Amino acid sequence: MTAEHATPLTQRVEPLPDGARLLHIGIPKTGTTSLQRSAAARRQQLLEHGVCYPGKSLNHREAVSALMDRSLGWKNSESTPAFQIWKRIEDEVKASRAPRSLISHEFACESTDEQARRFIEALGPNTHVVITLRGFADLLGSSWQQYVKAGYRSGYRSWLLQILGDREKLHTTPTFYKRNDQAAIVQRWIRVAGVDNVTVVIADKRKRDQLITAFEDLLAIPRGLLGELSTGGYAANRSLSMPEAELVRRVNRVFREQGMTWDRYSDLMRHGLIARLQENRTPAPDEPMLTLPERLAKKALAQAREYAEAIDATGCRVIGDLSALSAPVPTVPRLPSITQIPADAVYEAISGLLSAEDGRGAFFDQPPEGVQGASSSPAYLRKLYESDGGAEVASAIRATRHLDDRTLAAVAVYRGVSTADLRTKDYRRRAGAMIKGLRKAVRSRLP
Repeated sequence: MTAEHATPLTQRVEPLPDGARLLHIGIPKTGTTSLQRSAAARRQQLLEHGVCYPGKSLNHREAVSALMDRSLGWKNSESTPAFQIWKRIEDEVKASRAPRSLISHEFACESTDEQARRFIEALGPNTHVVITLRGFADLLGSSWQQYVKAGYRSGYRSWLLQILGDREKLHTTPTFYKRNDQAAIVQRWIRVAGVDNVTVVIADKRKRDQLITAFEDLLAIPRGLLGELSTGGYAANRSLSMPEAELVRRVNRVFREQGMTWDRYSDLMRHGLIARLQENRTPAPDEPMLTLPERLAKKALAQAREYAEAIDATGCRVIGDLSALSAPVPTVPRLPSITQIPADAVYEAISGLLSAEDGRGAFFDQPPEGVQGASSSPAYLRKLYESDGGAEVASAIRATRHLDDRTLAAVAVYRGVSTADLRTKDYRRRAGAMIKGLRKAVRSRLP
């Protein structure tokens, strides 16, 4: 299926007009991390070619969440970013003299109509929404493991049965269809922004450069400028194998049973155990990956075809071939039962957890490939100290995903910023207890 309004890869995509603000809303698992990492690493080069990629972080995760009033953690988490984080991004875009701007994070695809309108109202009438899509059946396994990396505890098979069952009775991962009902997402943003202000880009495994090339053309920058960086598994957000995901899932159960907070989970698991697994380990060739059982694959592909037909009917611009959304996927007769975890996976997991617990990131203060160095050395603390306020300190922390909350609190104390301006609403409670003891220590560490 190639819609009449589709643009094939062989043609250059017409660039957005001067003044355009490109809002990339995902969806997740469509090459978003690779695009964002390239844009962040080449922020100055983008500006030289007329594109503002605002902020200092890898992407606009916290800013997008702030505008949506969306928590970064699980239910009842207090880690909702302050609105000022979004306002700084918005102000930078509006103050920039660059002809075009790029704002990117996949949380935006979960927006309701009202939340979508917030983005358009904040960024103005020149906003152009870009939605990146991938085959629905193909993304199911990676979606489940992404939930697992955020603390989810249910098994893969039971999750698939729920997701591909009666949606009216769905009680697991309620955000799944918010971010993966591809037709509904496209239709929503067309309602809010207008059909001429929405472009769909297909992330096609058969044409791996299609997504990046589309963004380069839309932003009127030279092809190749946003080419892939050389990174390790952590920076590339490598997908987990079935045994790796099962290991993480079982540890998740302990975290939740013990009532640990999202911030604690994020520090120890996401930026400790999981990060080290992704970076330091390559699954064995015979290690089972997250494929679909044949019966469920048929249901997923049928759903994918419905999405493609509905998107085609909207008349919005599509870059790529909509039939890629329902391309066949690898299947197995039935899912294997994971009863053993490879020893090297356990070793890396424990090492990452120990390193994170000691406040040294996932790698005992060694930055992973593709991530800017971020050990808590005096020189790096000095760099953070000189940043513009507590929120900028937090952005620097999260851009590297390597420093712990103790260091963040210490820098904030020395800087003398208001804790109300920091990353999370509950920061005062978490940081208050450690402030007195850290004041003298951090002063002695900074030149």
